[in-house]
Amino acid sequence: MNMRLPHPSILFFLFICLLPLMAQMPDWKFFRDREGNTYFIDQAGKIRITDVKEYRYRPVSSIGIDYYLNYGTTLIQDHRLDEGLSVLKSICALPVDNNRTYQAQMKAMEQINALKRRNGPRFDALNESASLMLFKKDEVTHIINDQMYYSFSVPCRIGVIRKQDRSRAGVDYRYSGVQFGLQRSDAKSAQAGEYDMLMAVDSEKFSVAIKNVDDAADKWKWNIGYDGLTREVVAKDGGRILYRFRSGGPALFAGLEGIFLNGNFTHCVRVVSSEAVYGENREFIRALMESFRPVSKNR
Repeated sequence: MNMRLPHPSILFFLFICLLPLMAQMPDWKFFRDREGNTYFIDQAGKIRITDVKEYRYRPVSSIGIDYYLNYGTTLIQDHRLDEGLSVLKSICALPVDNNRTYQAQMKAMEQINALKRRNGPRFDALNESASLMLFKKDEVTHIINDQMYYSFSVPCRIGVIRKQDRSRAGVDYRYSGVQFGLQRSDAKSAQAGEYDMLMAVDSEKFSVAIKNVDDAADKWKWNIGYDGLTREVVAKDGGRILYRFRSGGPALFAGLEGIFLNGNFTHCVRVVSSEAVYGENREFIRALMESFRPVSKNR
């Protein structure tokens, strides 16, 4: 009986698909750490991470520090420099509570310095793309943006849904927008991309300082446009205004909005959910907004 062999291009495709499986050598040991991160350890004791297809802004921690250091390294080796740099910078931002974390930070800093040397003037743009850092300490996730100079803390599961950055050529202007998902009720739902609340942090940097927080609020009203929300001022001082808001119509939602001024940086922070969820989490949302801090002035 004559048998037809597959076309050579099909054989090549199958070979490429099998490469990741071939890379997981029989003498590699599968390992899962206390945070649920999975990887392999080869005969030399080196960690091998085989799944980096989809980058996730996961908060690094001291508990899983070995995984996160190798995750950042693997991303860089895969030529995904901004993603790997974000992980390495997050490791360096961790509070040092043991020697393992300290050693990991030294190795992360070595790789960051190597990226600087290899990329030269291009490193600045790379560093801007890797502006978002997330680390976890005592069940609280801390978020830092080292280009738009803000930080805040969240005592629940958080996921980065979208991040956008843009600047204007020849003008000292920069915009950054990050949308987060917050989940308090069911961890499995968050893993599936479902969240109780959404949080948006939009930031602008101008060449000159904004006069006062009212001017900053007027600029954000112009940027956002008419949104049909009913707002009520709940707090105001020299550097911020907090509004409680709700929508009208059949699809009711509510939340808290903050306008923050920090020299030539302004931030519009909004946490939104259904009206029922907002009512149940009013104190949590207020504490989250109170944790938002501009961390540098007149930069």
